[in-house]
Amino acid sequence: MASLNPAIKIEDKNRSGVIADLPRRKYLDVSAGDSALLQMRSISFKSSRAQSIRGVFVWLNLILAFVLKTIYDRLLSRDSLERRAVRLRKAFEHRGGSFIKLGLHLSTRVDFMPWMYGVELSSMIDQMQPFPVEDAIKVIERCLNKPLASIFTQFDPEPILSTSVACFYQAILLSGEKVTVKVRRPGIGERFMTELKAFEWVLSIAEFLTISRPGLTRELHEEFRELLLEELDFINEARRQYGFRQAAEKSRKKFFSAPAVYLELSGEEVVVSEFKSGMWMWELLRAIEQGDETLLAQAREMNIQPKKLAKRLLWVNYWAWEENLFFHADPTPNNIILGRDNTLYFINFATTDSLSRSKWQAMRQILSYAYQRDPQNMARSALTLLEPLPPIDLIEFTQELESYNWQLLYALEATPKSLKWQERTSAILWIGLIRLARKYGVVIDTQVLRLIRATLTYESMAVKLHHKIDFVQQYRIFNRYRAEQARRRITDSILDQLDGKEDERLIIRLDRIAQTVDGFFTRARHSLMLPSVNFNTLVSKWSFALYIFFRFLAYLLGVTILAFGMVSLFELSHGQSFDFSVILQTVIRNPFYLSAVVLLAFICGRTVLFRMDDKEV
Repeated sequence: MASLNPAIKIEDKNRSGVIADLPRRKYLDVSAGDSALLQMRSISFKSSRAQSIRGVFVWLNLILAFVLKTIYDRLLSRDSLERRAVRLRKAFEHRGGSFIKLGLHLSTRVDFMPWMYGVELSSMIDQMQPFPVEDAIKVIERCLNKPLASIFTQFDPEPILSTSVACFYQAILLSGEKVTVKVRRPGIGERFMTELKAFEWVLSIAEFLTISRPGLTRELHEEFRELLLEELDFINEARRQYGFRQAAEKSRKKFFSAPAVYLELSGEEVVVSEFKSGMWMWELLRAIEQGDETLLAQAREMNIQPKKLAKRLLWVNYWAWEENLFFHADPTPNNIILGRDNTLYFINFATTDSLSRSKWQAMRQILSYAYQRDPQNMARSALTLLEPLPPIDLIEFTQELESYNWQLLYALEATPKSLKWQERTSAILWIGLIRLARKYGVVIDTQVLRLIRATLTYESMAVKLHHKIDFVQQYRIFNRYRAEQARRRITDSILDQLDGKEDERLIIRLDRIAQTVDGFFTRARHSLMLPSVNFNTLVSKWSFALYIFFRFLAYLLGVTILAFGMVSLFELSHGQSFDFSVILQTVIRNPFYLSAVVLLAFICGRTVLFRMDDKEV
């Protein structure tokens, strides 16, 4: 056999039979680009600065119109919180697009605005004129990289629903299944990001002018941005819907699910899912409220029983945030389809969220203490939902929240006929929590606010379907399911031990315990290394006031130098000599300069007053 390298010659004849080539596998030629590591998937869209500037003027026009109409109502002595809320809703609906999305998002952020505004904004309907079906077909073919005829045998060009984000179409696959095709609007991502940039600039102006507390709206802007990207991310939406359906099957309950998703036919701009026929939840609620016998007869023909549906709605709510990986953050009547025999089908998983272990344990404790009629421990458990807390008077906060809890417990004990349907929900508990959070300057996590909104949506539908239903008692029933699940796990463990599988499970459990201990020490070291509160809260009020005073002097110096330079250029351009004292006197007497100084003093003074309202650490 020839040598490995022909240039190498074997001089020793005794070794010539030993040194020789051996057979080896031939490797494939792989370029560096082919072996690159996969990056985390994310979506992003570009914004137009010119269009964003135009959007700022749209916002200013909206705000000015709102303020002028409010002043006009005051002059006519007819101004009220309800009229303002309706006016704001109509203004958002008139402009459509991201304004509707913002309104719906603000409806959950009732810690930033009055409760009445949140209730009114939550009633907005996200509907827009459909875009041309030719554009939808182009999107489908580009996203799936197939011609339409190779995917569907029939495609209905008339959308069944058109929102600000997408259009929904009916179609039939080559295999014969009827499906719903959700197609994202062309260019909607760029439009949303452009309008979001304008919204960010408006918030920055509001903070600079101290119309809102400095730093307060930054979180709101980031949350809204994440919400819009979440709405536009069709791949994650399809995965969440698929995951919800799988988890519903594992729960061993047959009365709720989600339409099956064809992941192989879904992409960044298209989601294809199973078509579910039946009755919309909003149709049933409207039929009950208006006494529509035609729809009620249709419901009876489908064996739909409102009281049973009410119990199942609450069961799904408890299961979603306690047992499932995530909960549906927008379970409105528009997103629930009623099938035969009281089956619930949930759609539109664009907005979902999850709770940390400590927070869902707090939710469990609130409901358990409500069953025990213990308002004080209900209030203490609710504090966990607000963590991390700023420096506040916890005793005073707990006592005030306890008074709201008493109102809830009194309503649960009262006769249902003597109460409005809203009083049969947990609304008073969450209203109290949000009002106190606003009073004490506590920012509530988006996850908690979404859970509150979802919970109230479930409870509102349940009470309208079954006026006597008790959501606390229904949670006790759900706990029986959890106990049954625990019994099954113990039974399975015993059977595995009898089958000789316990040794492997024991090793896995020991490894998990070791990882838990290691994680505990890691968190402990992290907690000791980092401060437990924000640095800004450690700065004394008078030190902060002194800092703002020096900042005001810096602003004043900058404005004075700018004005001095402008006046100097003006004087020199008209052939006048440069006289420092004369120019300085001209600047100081200028009304625009004086207005700017007064505005700066007002802004800095307001900033100090915001800090003075804070509690000392």
